[in-house]
Amino acid sequence: MAEKVEDWEKKQKDYLAVAIICLIIGTYFFMKVINGSYIIKPSDLSVYDNLITSEVPKFKETKGKHGRRWIEFKCVDNRSTFEIANFDYKCINDNEILNEIKAGDTISIAILKGDVEGFDNDTSCEIHSLIKNDKEYLDLQCRNKADNKDGKMGFLILFAISIMTAIVYSFSGKPKLFNKVNPEIIIGIIVLILFIILRIN
Repeated sequence: MAEKVEDWEKKQKDYLAVAIICLIIGTYFFMKVINGSYIIKPSDLSVYDNLITSEVPKFKETKGKHGRRWIEFKCVDNRSTFEIANFDYKCINDNEILNEIKAGDTISIAILKGDVEGFDNDTSCEIHSLIKNDKEYLDLQCRNKADNKDGKMGFLILFAISIMTAIVYSFSGKPKLFNKVNPEIIIGIIVLILFIILRIN
């Protein structure tokens, strides 16, 4: 019995640590949402007109745990590789960009003012506007809504985990239920249900 009590007390400390970590990270996401850090405003952007594409846009993808997808292209007399991150722009029609933007086209782009140093340098530069013949291919409003939603979902799930692990920690003795069902399984199921609900809404 003494060994079981010691085991439970050790697990309690683990749950407390998880609760504190999730609370701290969740608060970080919460503050970013409250401060509008996920929102890109037109005033945050620098616009560059009359650029001429030197090649057609190319779809790129990396595999693995940190894999990502993006579209990239280059312009004449500019050393930057311009990127459209699919993670940010989930609402765009990739095929429109890949099929309608040709080498030699005159376009207008916009990048974050904080990224201006990367413009015309041998580096990648993420764009937040792509216009050809008055047609905007990137939906900044949709991007803002999607990113802000992800931020909200992040802090809600982390706060939920923090609350649930704190409740488990608060039990002075191991509840009989936990002899039959691991509390981590219960927490995992609740988090999965919450994730699905937040994704749908």
